[in-house]
Amino acid sequence: MRKEMIILTGFLGSGKTTVLRNLLSLCRDRHVAVLLNDFGEVPVDGVILKQDGLNHGVVVEIGGGSVFCACLRESFVKSMLEMSRRDEDLVIVEASGMSDPSNIDKMLELSGLNKFFDHTATICLFDPVKSLKLASVLEVIPRQLASATVAVITKCDLANDIEINKAKEYILAKEPNLPVIACAHGKIDLKAIPHRACKSFAFGFNTPETRPDSFTLSHVECTADELIAVLENDESVLRVKGAVKAKDGIWFISDTGRTFEKSAYNKEFVPLTVICMQGTKQNLIKKLQDKKITECLA
Repeated sequence: MRKEMIILTGFLGSGKTTVLRNLLSLCRDRHVAVLLNDFGEVPVDGVILKQDGLNHGVVVEIGGGSVFCACLRESFVKSMLEMSRRDEDLVIVEASGMSDPSNIDKMLELSGLNKFFDHTATICLFDPVKSLKLASVLEVIPRQLASATVAVITKCDLANDIEINKAKEYILAKEPNLPVIACAHGKIDLKAIPHRACKSFAFGFNTPETRPDSFTLSHVECTADELIAVLENDESVLRVKGAVKAKDGIWFISDTGRTFEKSAYNKEFVPLTVICMQGTKQNLIKKLQDKKITECLA
């Protein structure tokens, strides 16, 4: 019997980790395996998930790009083959925020993984503020919607009715037949997710030309708020997530699409990953250096 496979996709910061944690809490009666695909070289979400506690199943992490890109396809196939030999009956793939999963079924077919996995749904999370703002300049966002079997408007506890309605209008303008549901605090019920035939595309959008820049920060010569002020006001910044040692302590920092959040941190240290528009990395690093926030970065 084939294992059920669900793809969890959505742009950087759309709430995938929060939704995944809630899904796992709802699936305690099932044996679940999770494949986490962080864009940054240092995976962050896997550490968070393990700190929360995964009582059963396995968490496999693949960082440094999209598993749907040729650069990581071998790692993805190898990981999924290993999962096919385990006892879990449900596999959730949390794709990186820059992933275009539109060619997943072709990958499963060509690799022979479709013998072991039944791809039942691709859930695309859509932040009504950030995703909508960047959808017109980043082709990966409409591609994620095009390959989805359901769109979930996230963060409805933070967004207002106007923002939520605009997000729904955009989604339906792009994909008129796509089911759209809304959720708050990352809470969705798998039973409410429509499982229908997944769309198949001949090729994906993940190429070197669409790959954004990224770098990590583990230590800064300023306070956390001073670092946040620089990153928050730079339009090239797409995503910030992880821990950093600042003058005023060790902080976990994450952007929400609307603002930045920070919290005191004393768990396993995962450096702060900064993801920015392609070709902007060196300018952003220079800005951090000019403001004496950090001395040097590779």
